[in-house]
Amino acid sequence: MADEDGDDVDDCTLVMFALALFFTSIPVQQRPIPSIEVQINSTRTVWSRDPTLNAKVHAEQVTTEALVFWGMALPVAVNLLMNYVFPRAWRVRLLLTEFTKNLTGRFRPSFHDMCKWQYDIVWDGIANLCTDPAGEKEGRKSFPSGHASFAWSTMLVLTLYLLGRSRLNCKNRSESALRGGRKMLKLVLCFLPSFVAAWVAITRSIDNWHHYSDILAGSIIGALSACVAYSYNYGSVFSWDSAGLPRQAWHRRRQLANR
Repeated sequence: MADEDGDDVDDCTLVMFALALFFTSIPVQQRPIPSIEVQINSTRTVWSRDPTLNAKVHAEQVTTEALVFWGMALPVAVNLLMNYVFPRAWRVRLLLTEFTKNLTGRFRPSFHDMCKWQYDIVWDGIANLCTDPAGEKEGRKSFPSGHASFAWSTMLVLTLYLLGRSRLNCKNRSESALRGGRKMLKLVLCFLPSFVAAWVAITRSIDNWHHYSDILAGSIIGALSACVAYSYNYGSVFSWDSAGLPRQAWHRRRQLANR
């Protein structure tokens, strides 16, 4: 039975990777570059850049490399101490995020700066004055925020795992063990990873890489992926008997108890 389960997991992983590779190969949607018509007089019209896309791009406070490292390393390090079962959150998130980015092609707030716009040329409102093709492609991938979705898909899984191991949400936990500030302290510690995810999401707006709606959508995708992955791998955080336990271990325990 264990080998069959392992084969199913491997097949699922291969399918997800294949789909992710396909989605990333989809051409980015080439929307017309937004422009604003300014009527100078009855005979003359000029065109202006959309100010919502004219912000200067800042260096990322959380780089993609750092996000991937800490987003993967921290949950793995914590869970390896407690019979770790690797969650599938990042696979689900990868599929949804990459597909949506290329499909929508929404402009980043710093699109003009990213694509090295030719500011010294008077724009007619139609011509593409971008000089950096790679920057232009990246500037069309604003929705949703990949950083926000990745941060929430990994850090929320860790929060749920810590809540399960501590059993703070279980009804059968004695009240005497929760008196004073112990429960609050444990709750804060459990939610620290989620605070980190929220901070990563906020930096995407500060650095002018995403609009607020991009960050919100990415956070929702990541959070939902985390909940699905956790429920697939672990018992409910509200059950005293199964909280924090891998589902396979929980099922084995139930089988032994029913004998």
